Amino acid sequence: MILIAVGNTRTLLARTQDGVHFDSTSVATALPPTKILQQPGLTWLNALSREPVALGGVVPVALAAWREVLSTAEVREPDPGFFRRAVPHDYHPPESLGFDRRCCLLAAAMDCPRQDSIVIDMGTAITIDLLAGGHFRGGRILPGITMSLRSLHQGTALLPEVVLGSAAEMLGNNTSDAIQTGIIHLFTDALRGAIADYRQRSPQAQILITGGDAECWQPGIPGSFYQPHLLLRGFYLWIQGDAPP
Repeated sequence: MILIAVGNTRTLLARTQDGVHFDSTSVATALPPTKILQQPGLTWLNALSREPVALGGVVPVALAAWREVLSTAEVREPDPGFFRRAVPHDYHPPESLGFDRRCCLLAAAMDCPRQDSIVIDMGTAITIDLLAGGHFRGGRILPGITMSLRSLHQGTALLPEVVLGSAAEMLGNNTSDAIQTGIIHLFTDALRGAIADYRQRSPQAQILITGGDAECWQPGIPGSFYQPHLLLRGFYLWIQGDAPP
């Protein structure tokens, strides 16, 4: 199966035989699908006409463009009803719960049905969600790392655009270092604070962390598990759950 998950800034393209191991890459969502399919190194996308294609995401214009390109393929799109049955919740309105969040929650719920989970997705935005007692209890949404750095630069006259390093002192002694330490400690404190709050409700919840910035941040979140393919795993399970018997 080929999976196409359209995010706000990046689109995940993946191929899997078993729903556990994924050959994947990401491209800019702004690129037209016709250009994406012409990129070198994506020859496995030639199987689009021979294998089922799962299509989902959060950018309606990009999804419409993919549907046009895939007009002759066997395209499967996720059914919101299956998610509601698999992950009961009180989110309102239900359709406003984002595709990425649903996929990650679904993977946690179906792979660990007896385990509460705190699911952290560090992408364009950061989401911190609680799955407890088999139900999605709610979560928090924060601006992502890159978005925050860009906003500081674009919203001020003199602050520079900074690329985040791997470490930061407690106190920065130049503007770039001060921005880096501010961002690092801001998000570290936000993540740890959410985990502490959620564990008041679910003390034994495991911590799953995924998304583009997750690998760099996971070591700073004690007891967390880095799950690079959590979204793809959930997307695969969603499509398989929708499939007719």
